[in-house]
Amino acid sequence: MKSSTRSFFYFLVLLLSLSFYVHANNGALAYIYPISNITVDGNGADWPVSIKPYPLSNIFYGDGLSGPEDGSAQWRGGYDAISGHLYFLVTMLDNDYVKTPDNSHYSSHDFQVLYIDPKHTKKGSGVIAYELDEDHRKIVEQEGLLFYPQVKKASFDQVEIAIKRTGKTVTYEWKIEIPGTLKPRRVIGFDYAVFDKDTDEEHVMLTWGNTGGNKFTNSNLIGDVMLLEAKDEPTLVKGRLQWEGEASNHWPNSIQFTHANTPDVFVNTAVDSLGQYELKLPQGDYEIHIPPTWQMDRWFDIDLVQGVGPAPSISVTKDKTLVVDTLSVTVAKKPDLIPLKGILHTQFDTAASKKVDEFVEAYRAYYNIPAVSLALIQDGQLVYHNSYGVENNITKKPLRNEAVFEAASITKLAFAYVMNRLVQRGEFDLDKPLYEILPFPELEEWPEYKLMTGKHVLTHVSGLPNWGSRMINTPGTTYGYSGEGFEYLKKVLAKGDLDNLPEVIQSYLDNELLTPLGMTNTYFMCNDQLPNLKVAGHFNGIPNMYDCPDWPGMAFSMHTEAKDFVPFALALLNRQGLTDEQAAKMFSFHTLEKEEDWRNGYKSGYGLGVALRESPHGLVFGHGGNNGDFRCIFDMYDDLDMGYIIYTNANTAGPLLYDATNFLVEGRN
Repeated sequence: MKSSTRSFFYFLVLLLSLSFYVHANNGALAYIYPISNITVDGNGADWPVSIKPYPLSNIFYGDGLSGPEDGSAQWRGGYDAISGHLYFLVTMLDNDYVKTPDNSHYSSHDFQVLYIDPKHTKKGSGVIAYELDEDHRKIVEQEGLLFYPQVKKASFDQVEIAIKRTGKTVTYEWKIEIPGTLKPRRVIGFDYAVFDKDTDEEHVMLTWGNTGGNKFTNSNLIGDVMLLEAKDEPTLVKGRLQWEGEASNHWPNSIQFTHANTPDVFVNTAVDSLGQYELKLPQGDYEIHIPPTWQMDRWFDIDLVQGVGPAPSISVTKDKTLVVDTLSVTVAKKPDLIPLKGILHTQFDTAASKKVDEFVEAYRAYYNIPAVSLALIQDGQLVYHNSYGVENNITKKPLRNEAVFEAASITKLAFAYVMNRLVQRGEFDLDKPLYEILPFPELEEWPEYKLMTGKHVLTHVSGLPNWGSRMINTPGTTYGYSGEGFEYLKKVLAKGDLDNLPEVIQSYLDNELLTPLGMTNTYFMCNDQLPNLKVAGHFNGIPNMYDCPDWPGMAFSMHTEAKDFVPFALALLNRQGLTDEQAAKMFSFHTLEKEEDWRNGYKSGYGLGVALRESPHGLVFGHGGNNGDFRCIFDMYDDLDMGYIIYTNANTAGPLLYDATNFLVEGRN
């Protein structure tokens, strides 16, 4: 296999953050039949040869296979209705099998993961991910998905597994106890992944369903398996989609077929790049649904694609290919509530607050945003605060005013404020090369990294990529947004005391930011309060796992809500806690972004850790944030003494954040 230099962790984060298309399960569809007298021994000789294999051929991670003798894999399945068990047999060719009995980290050895959603509901019911190899086994990230009861109760007590190697062939044989009756036409969410690690560090992960992202967090990212009777011979059903009105850039990823008499029986099939689909269905009557799909070209440009008219019905009969009438899809009309003049330019009264609520609710509904926390500042003071929606789309818990969101990259601004306060007291030198305080060993092959200073990091000319331990530019020469730089600066501030880094950094945050400004509901790492206050992040309407960081990440880990953030917003507006000299440095342009990224032709860039842009109303300062399933924005109009703070828990929230600028301040362009 070809090697990849990108870290596995950041690759998964990238895949997850780019999963913008919504579909109920990923379009992979398989059928399994009754099976009996199976001994789980890793042999497979007692499996009927008539059972169809399904290939594991989608490259989830890595750059591909080196040849047919290394990494190719397939799976077979069956069920025993009497005992209530599913069976899966996975075989893989592997000419370099890697074991690390003393190292359980996923990237160190070969392993496989079986993903299963026994309940298989349309709203999402949780994916149990069984990860194992010959020496290790675990249920992946169970503790972060406790809002799904079936995941909470999952254990290896429900699983019998045998692993056997014969020459170049590795076999995993599974027997899984499934709750409920295993009857024909029942559908179960399923997917499978194999990770092949070679001794030369080359590696690849292959899956059955063709989706990225962390499959264990989202039942929409796995496929469907339908149980059939032995005599069932599904009929080929095929058709195509067409655009009605304005066309979008992408078709929906999949469409859904629901059994007319049994609504909980549904399957999904993939739509190709030409808008065509095909699948095999057992005989019966079905309704065809086109799940809403949010298609993103840019983070602030999203189309909602949906079916036109009522769901059509079809009757599937035996031994006859069914060609479905062409189905129409359309781009739904977007909200258009932008006034000629931003409402913060007028007296903020009950009528204005009602318009704000209408704006937020319209965008929440269209873009499938579960929750929004908002605060508005006018004439240098808080004039409105509100909380909208639900904290979790599964539990439907109403959003509490005190519930907190991931602030994502707005964290960088909070850390920059701390750094500027330290600098003005002479406790940190922004012009001193960072390596003199703490070397960065992974960068030694790029000696130019030794030119990097704290100022380079705060102004995003560090030469580092956004994430990754390598240099892409000489420090101080080229703009390049970098979270990696902020994490390096954090370690330098702690003077290399990595064992006590969380306590050291938290002490700086407490002393320079949280305590002086009275921010009592803002957190940078896990404590007793945070797990109970945090809302769920969502990808395409499906809640992601809860994550409580055990160390402060100065590029991303702040958790807060709009009202508690207001004192910091006003402190920046009034330059509170900063000397005049340091404030002038912090709020002056040091770096400009690329001209094509300027908003409406007005220049934008960075001061000492603060995002700056010019506008028709003068200087705007603040920062945005995007952790994938959390998106947020903070903008202050310096000359107008007005601004806004908006936190959301959805990957589709970009348009709300982008248009809030015009709705609240700049008006219709």
